[in-house]
Amino acid sequence: MIGQNATIRHGEVKAINRHTVDRGEYTGSTMMFRIGTSTNPHGDLVFGGLIFDWGWHENAGMQGLNAFIDGQAEIRNIAFQGTHSLGSFANLRVASATPDSVALVDSIDMRGGGLHYIDTINTREERRFDEGPEHPDFGQSWGSTGFTGHPDQQGTTVIRNMVCGPWPDNTVYPRGGTGRKIVSGCTVWNGGGSQIRNNGGDDWEPVEWLDGTDSKEEALNGPYPGSVIENCHVLINEKPEGVYINPRGILLQDGPQIVRNCEVEISYAEGGGAGGTYGFGTRGEGGSAPAGPAIVENSTITLHENTDAIYVSPYTNSLEAHDIEINTVGWDTRLNRLIGGVGADQLKDVIVNTT
Repeated sequence: MIGQNATIRHGEVKAINRHTVDRGEYTGSTMMFRIGTSTNPHGDLVFGGLIFDWGWHENAGMQGLNAFIDGQAEIRNIAFQGTHSLGSFANLRVASATPDSVALVDSIDMRGGGLHYIDTINTREERRFDEGPEHPDFGQSWGSTGFTGHPDQQGTTVIRNMVCGPWPDNTVYPRGGTGRKIVSGCTVWNGGGSQIRNNGGDDWEPVEWLDGTDSKEEALNGPYPGSVIENCHVLINEKPEGVYINPRGILLQDGPQIVRNCEVEISYAEGGGAGGTYGFGTRGEGGSAPAGPAIVENSTITLHENTDAIYVSPYTNSLEAHDIEINTVGWDTRLNRLIGGVGADQLKDVIVNTT
C-alpha cells in the first residue's frame, strides 16, 4: 500500500467518546488502517508514502496504522501534519510477532504531536491518577503516545529517522514483549512521560540486512546484540498541559540494552529521583523483571536545570556509563550529585563541564 504522497483526511468530528466517533461527518473507530492483530498477525507488508492531515480541522487525528507483523515489513515515508487533537489512539503502532519477523519503520514525521484527551472534545474519563479532588475526572491516556510497540512483541523492530513532537504520554514507546527494538537517528521532544522508553529481549533471530549474518552467535557479537538506542537527540524544555508525569529523557526497562551516541538536553525539570526529570534512567520491578543490564556510552547530557543526569532504579540488574559528557549550564555540582538512585555499577571516562 503505497500512497505516492496521497493526503488522507477523515470527516468532520462533532463528538467522540474514548475511541469511537458518534457524531459528525465521520462515525466509527478512530483506527484508520489495522493490518494484523496479536492473535492473527499479517505477513509481509510494504506501507507508506502517505500524508495524514490532522491540521485541516480543529478536531482531527486518528491512528494512521496499527500493524502486527509475522513476516517482513517496511513502513516508510509518512507525515502526520498538524496536531492530533481527538485524544484517541495516537498516530502509529507497529510490532513484530515472531522471532524471525522484522519491521522497519523509517522516515516518519510526527512533529505536530498530540493533545491530552482532557484538552479535546473526547469524553473519556478512565485511568484516573487518583480519586482525590485535585484530579477530578482525570486520567493519563496510554492511547496518547506518538509511537507504540506491543506487549506480545517478538522479533526485531527498527524505528529509524523519526521526528516526534510533544505527546501527553511517552513520545516514542517501543517497549513491550521480548523482542529486539532498535531506535536510531530519531529526534524527539517534550513528551509528558519519557521521550524514548524501551526494553530488551532475547526472542529474535538475526536479520541479514541489519546484522550482516544469519548466525545468532555472530549477531550477539555484532552492533545490535539486543535493543539499542543510537544517534538520537532528545530535548525537554517544557511540560505538556494536563499531564501529571514529569518529563524524562531516555528510560530503560527490562532486558539487555545499549544507548550510544545520543544527546539529551534538559531546560525544564521538576526535581530529580524516581519521580523527577532525568537524562537517562532505569525503571525495574522486583522479582524477574529488573531493568537492564544496560550500557550508556559516547553520549552527552546538557542540564540547564538542577536535576539528575542519570537515575538508577533500585530494581536494576546493572547499568554502566562509559565516555559520557555532562554539561551543567548556569550551576555547579559534582559528579556524585548528578547520578541518582542506587548509582551506576561502573562509571568510566565521565566528564562534568560547567558553563
